[in-house]
Amino acid sequence: MFLSSGFYGDPERVVEDLLSVVWELRRRGYSGYIHVRLMPGTPPSLIREALRLADRVGLNLEAPSPTQFAEIAPSKGSWSLDLLSKLLYAARVAGSPQRVDTQLVVGASGESDLDILRLAEGLAASGVGIMHFSPYTPVPGTPLAEKIRRPTPMWRIRQLYEAWMLLSRYGFKLGDFEPLLDEQGNIPPDTARLKDRLAWAHPEWYPVDPTTAKFRELLRVPGIGPRTARRIVEFREKGELTLERLRNILGPRWKRAQRYLDTSKLSGAKRLV
Repeated sequence: MFLSSGFYGDPERVVEDLLSVVWELRRRGYSGYIHVRLMPGTPPSLIREALRLADRVGLNLEAPSPTQFAEIAPSKGSWSLDLLSKLLYAARVAGSPQRVDTQLVVGASGESDLDILRLAEGLAASGVGIMHFSPYTPVPGTPLAEKIRRPTPMWRIRQLYEAWMLLSRYGFKLGDFEPLLDEQGNIPPDTARLKDRLAWAHPEWYPVDPTTAKFRELLRVPGIGPRTARRIVEFREKGELTLERLRNILGPRWKRAQRYLDTSKLSGAKRLV
């Protein structure tokens, strides 16, 4: 269940009313998932109460910086004080990154991908577990539509979601993306997956030896995610990692990953390669 509200007065009052609904649902025995959208300027006490009652809370940052935020939502208060600081507070007290999310409107303020990735890296490091990217769509007759007339293409949204996952779950750093950025700080469109493009841009990372590689080094390999990397490490620690086992772990992703791996030290390498 997703609970949100538009502004109809003081933000504290709005959140109090939202939480009264959540409290009543819990009182009546509803134990299912509840996601509460907080308002700009929500006080810490209500953020804690929201996290006590709901499974997840969110606060939309809308833009990656105060200047860009002022261009698209000047009536929503201070980006730094009313939005970012409240979001980071929620992340500190939530207990799990997956309990806190935010959203940006992409393409509404002339921001670059670099602007967004810089913010995303900081949010991931601060415990914000989920970041949504909403494509800007101009609404005829509005001031913003007169300024920015082209909607944000979906390929840009897809690439930003990929980049967020790599930053928040795979251990990639902002600097890793620099070879992909154009002069405006944007990642040009491409049909290839972003992780593969990063691999092509960083040949110095490869090949990765699965018998000695650190967890983060395994995550750099296209076709290997956190769960697969953990399985590789587990079998390695038990002395049971063979080439056949590795191929079974990867399954259909073996074809994608093998060019980035040095499997010469694995048992069975000569027989199966």
